[in-house]
Amino acid sequence: MNRLEFVELEEEDLPFVKEVYDYYTLNTTVVYSIEPVPMEDIRSFVPVKDSFYRSFLLITPEGEKCGFCYFNKFKPRSAFSVSVEITLYLLPGFEGKGYGTEALQRIEPFVHDGGFTNIVALISADNLVSRHLFEKCGYTCCGNIKKVARKFNHYLDLMFYQKEV
Repeated sequence: MNRLEFVELEEEDLPFVKEVYDYYTLNTTVVYSIEPVPMEDIRSFVPVKDSFYRSFLLITPEGEKCGFCYFNKFKPRSAFSVSVEITLYLLPGFEGKGYGTEALQRIEPFVHDGGFTNIVALISADNLVSRHLFEKCGYTCCGNIKKVARKFNHYLDLMFYQKEV
C-alpha cells in the first residue's frame, strides 16, 4: 500500500532539504558534517532534474512533508557506474510509522530502471534506527570503518550497507 506521496524534488524544495539536513548536522551523529552546509553544497549532492539520478520529497497522507530520499553517484570513477548511493532522511517524529520502509521500497525500482545493479548506503554505526531499517529492507552490512570520523567529542564508525537490485 502506498501511503506516501512520492514527489520528484524540485529546486524550490531544496530549502526544506537543507532544513532537515541542518537539523541532523547540529543535533546528531547521523550526518558527519559539523556545521550546516551551504545551499550550494546541498545542490551538489542532491540531484534535481538529473537524467540518471533521482530525488523525492516524501509527503504523508495528511499532506505534511516528512522527509526526502535520493540516490546519486556512488563514486566518480566510471567503473562504479553500476552502483549508486542511497540517502533517506525523515523529520523527527515521523520515524517508526513505516515511511522509511515505504520510501526504500518505492525508490528501488527507479534505481533498477536506471540500469544500476548495486545500491550502497553509508550509515553511522550509532544510527541503530537506520541500520535496522536497511536490514529489514534486505540490505546487508558489508563493511565497517572504525573511528573514521569525530563529532561531539565522540569517534564514529561508518558502516556500509549494500543491496543488489
